[in-house]
Amino acid sequence: MREYTHNDIRKDMNKTSKIITLLILAILATACDTSDDVAEIFNGHRFKITGITYNGIKTTQESEELYSADDTYYITFTAQTVQGMLAAGTPVEGTWKAEGKDRTMVVNLLRPQSADGMSEICRLIYFTLKDATSYGGDKNVLRIYRDSNTYIDLSAKQ
Repeated sequence: MREYTHNDIRKDMNKTSKIITLLILAILATACDTSDDVAEIFNGHRFKITGITYNGIKTTQESEELYSADDTYYITFTAQTVQGMLAAGTPVEGTWKAEGKDRTMVVNLLRPQSADGMSEICRLIYFTLKDATSYGGDKNVLRIYRDSNTYIDLSAKQ
């Protein structure tokens, strides 16, 4: 029977520590994906607009208007399109794209082409959507940002 020397033990420990290090790195590499599943959040979901903050000011006076009816103030996302209804008779339609890694978002509103004749709350929502830069949240509670001081709050509509 062969006796192990101090060098033999050191070599074995060195090999073992290298294997353990590689295993840990492999686990960390697969567990560190922090990007959102954009399809899971947006596709096929209908969101009720529950509030808007514009230039840092939460618009509370219009909250009753937002909750007044189920068929107004909502947005639905499909794989490539966004459609919804602001006030009665004010539909919105367009396309959208979001990037899950950095949570950026772009909305291209095709209809209406301007905010002329809209109520103040519809104008705020329209311009925030039109100038959207990012999003936060998940498929239940979502926020669409124009910037850090201007955003729309949305809640999943069951």
